[in-house]
Amino acid sequence: MIGLLIVTHETLGHAFSSLVSHFFGPCPDNVRLLNVAKDDTPDIILERASALIHEVNQGQGVLILTDIFGATPCNISRKLIQSDDVMMLTGLNAPMMVKAIQYSALRNDLNSLTQEVKEAALNGIMALTYEPEEATRT
Repeated sequence: MIGLLIVTHETLGHAFSSLVSHFFGPCPDNVRLLNVAKDDTPDIILERASALIHEVNQGQGVLILTDIFGATPCNISRKLIQSDDVMMLTGLNAPMMVKAIQYSALRNDLNSLTQEVKEAALNGIMALTYEPEEATRT
C-alpha cells in the first residue's frame, strides 16, 4: 500500500476533503490531507507534513500531491523528497486525486502509481468547443 499526502492551500484543501468524502466516504487510512493556512510558517508546515509522511508510509513509499507548482505547499513538500520512496506531483485536479486514492491502496510500486496518477490528471483535461449544429449533422 502506497501512502498519499495531499498538501494544498487551505481553501482548496477543504474542497478536496469534501470531494474525498463524496467519493470514498471516510478518508482511507493511507491518505492524509494537509491544508496550508495563510499564516502557517514554513517550519510548521514542514513539521506537519513530515509527521504525516511517517504516518502513511507503510514501506512502499508516499506520493505527495500539491496544488500549484512553485507555491508554498509545493515548495515545502519538495523538501520531503529525500529518497526514492517519496515522490510528488503538482497541479492537483479531481481526476488525479480520485485515481491516486482509488489505486494507492492496491499498488506497491511508487514509480508506476506516480505515472498512472499523472496520466489521469492529464487525461482529465478536455478542451470542449462550440460546434454549430450544422457541423454535427454531416
